[in-house]
Amino acid sequence: MQNSIVLITDNQKIAQQTLKKIVLLRNSDNFEVLPYENCFDEIKKRKSILVLYHLKPEEKESEKFLNLLQKLKQTKELQSSSVCLMYEEIDENMLCNAFEKGLTDFLDINATDSEYTIRTIWCLQKREKLFETEKNKDILSQLKIVDKNNYVYTENYTYTILKEESKKNWGTFAVVAPDINIRSKISPQMLMNIIKKNVRTSDILGYATDFKIYLWFRETDKKNVLKVLEKIKLSLSLDFTISAGYIETKNIAFDKAEEYANNALSKALLKGNCFLYAKEPKEKEVDLELNVKNFKLQKQNFVKKLESILSPLFYQIQKRNEEKLFETTINQSVEKEKSIFTLENEKGKSVFSVSYPGYAKITIEIMHDIKDSELKAEKLFLDTEEFSEQKIEYLLNSFIKDFKNYTKC
Repeated sequence: MQNSIVLITDNQKIAQQTLKKIVLLRNSDNFEVLPYENCFDEIKKRKSILVLYHLKPEEKESEKFLNLLQKLKQTKELQSSSVCLMYEEIDENMLCNAFEKGLTDFLDINATDSEYTIRTIWCLQKREKLFETEKNKDILSQLKIVDKNNYVYTENYTYTILKEESKKNWGTFAVVAPDINIRSKISPQMLMNIIKKNVRTSDILGYATDFKIYLWFRETDKKNVLKVLEKIKLSLSLDFTISAGYIETKNIAFDKAEEYANNALSKALLKGNCFLYAKEPKEKEVDLELNVKNFKLQKQNFVKKLESILSPLFYQIQKRNEEKLFETTINQSVEKEKSIFTLENEKGKSVFSVSYPGYAKITIEIMHDIKDSELKAEKLFLDTEEFSEQKIEYLLNSFIKDFKNYTKC
């Protein structure tokens, strides 16, 4: 079966000139001339791999072409087809709009034979690469490595991909999330689609837990990333706001960059509609060793760290679950001696507490006191080296999940 290349025009003179100028180098290509009327249906019938479109220098013709281009790019079997615009007079604004909608190339009708041939071959080559890319995306989506709707990395693979990418080169890592009060109004997929329109094809995007989206900007400094984040914000309606934490990864392992960026995001979410750059902590701010001589100072410093992590985390998880847990009261408090997160409804009460007595390990106590059921209690111990926001967040989410199961809410 031959590949279909079509020229859309009603001008027979231009059709003949184009046929003479384009030298087809492959026997597998078939060249046809189609009229403007019903051209989309004819292109779709032939599954054309290259569409050359003669733009008439008349009013409203540009609008017709843009509408056709949009239909072609929204049709699955034609998405990888190349489209080359042939013009007599060109409107630069229209040309920019066309490229945003997926135009491959453009060509002056009076161009030389060589330029016709070269640009045609270039369009065919680009189509082959795009077709191969789309095929690979389909395979990756079937393996659930990328999301089938927008082809960004899924939650299970985002971390691994970004960690490997960070080993190859430096960049800026960003964590973006919708503000807590609007999470019921915007889905992660909707936010991802908006972000994807405002970044480069070379930037890496992926889903993470709890409405978070991870972005990797290769060899891009923090100033330019902030410009991209501001651009994304402007693309959102006034009802939707986002926050972000971001950090350059020069001389920083990805695990640390992820931790710093997530901590910056937590602080940004408390303010709302905020982008915070995550500075790498100074050496003296790193967790103190357990064998420090001054016990009081060591405990005081670690308790401050606990408060700085638990306070925003408890608040975020409370806000995130208030709309999901119907007729359930959620309370949380962060104190020096003990921090407590409680869930209570007519069926029972569950308590999640975190305490740190000093040199001993961090103690996490979980208690589910549910009516018509035996009391379920659990006590966990964490070394200070094991303690992290991600660890506590995981345990607290599991605690909430258990409460839902026990109370059937």
